[in-house]
Amino acid sequence: MADTTHTKLANRLNKINLNLLLVFHTLYWKRSLTLTAQALCLTQPAVSHSLKKLRLLMDDPLFIKTLEGMQPTPLARQMDAAVAKGLFYLDQAVHSSNEFSPATSKREFRVSLVDYVSQQLQPKLIQHCLEHAPDLCFNMLSTRIASAEGAQQVLQEHDIDLAVVQFETLPLTSHHEYLFDDVIGCVGDATFHGESSAITLEAFLNSPQVALSHREDSPLLINEKLRELGLERKIVAKTPYINPLQEILVSTALLCVVTESAARVICRNNSLKFYALPLDVPAFKVCLCWDERKDHDPGIHWLRQLTRELMTPAPSALGDP
Repeated sequence: MADTTHTKLANRLNKINLNLLLVFHTLYWKRSLTLTAQALCLTQPAVSHSLKKLRLLMDDPLFIKTLEGMQPTPLARQMDAAVAKGLFYLDQAVHSSNEFSPATSKREFRVSLVDYVSQQLQPKLIQHCLEHAPDLCFNMLSTRIASAEGAQQVLQEHDIDLAVVQFETLPLTSHHEYLFDDVIGCVGDATFHGESSAITLEAFLNSPQVALSHREDSPLLINEKLRELGLERKIVAKTPYINPLQEILVSTALLCVVTESAARVICRNNSLKFYALPLDVPAFKVCLCWDERKDHDPGIHWLRQLTRELMTPAPSALGDP
């Protein structure tokens, strides 16, 4: 049975070589014969000849010339998802066993971080690599990963090597690594809200609030918890950015629900204080996530280990939550 399957596969793929697939995939993204030829160091006639072969093999034009460039047909769109994945796995199979030396590598890593994590991790990462991996480059991206279920799709669509994310519960997949719990509380000006370690429910409901939208708009964790109790808070603004909160919250009665790690960034050299919530809200699980296709990539293994070391939470300087 296995021999028969292998023979059929060989007969189907015998006329398609890797160069044709590379031309197809590159043309799909470049949408130009000229740009495809330049990217692959080929002549334009060679690219045209390859496209002609593919059209005959697939019995489909695959790309239609328009004013906006070579537009893929429905079959080409369907094909590229499989071709891209196949080329990626082939590249990983050939190169993933190669040794990775941070001291000499010139690789660029694409890393996704939420705002406050970027402020904490990025300086440490760059400072470490200036000394130990001077030719590496880090492309820091702010890519929304709101759930464990959608993590792999986002990582692969944006070609992300590694992401530091917050999850409500630990994912069940093997392509994540738990780092630590990040307690959820709120930040406000101690001049208005006092020096206590916790805020009362009355004060929490009566104070206008700014919501960090990168976590609180999907899902609205605090709103859902309040709704269960028949209560509601007043949100006057939403923002995905940490830095403006330092100026927005100071000298006002505003509150902002954040994690303790985010509060370390916000409560610097000002009158802001981190308060425990008057609600039973479980801590976020801070995790590393990586592209499952890169499980055996030694560079990703190195980056995971380094990030894990640099992300170890420092002792709290904010008082008891």
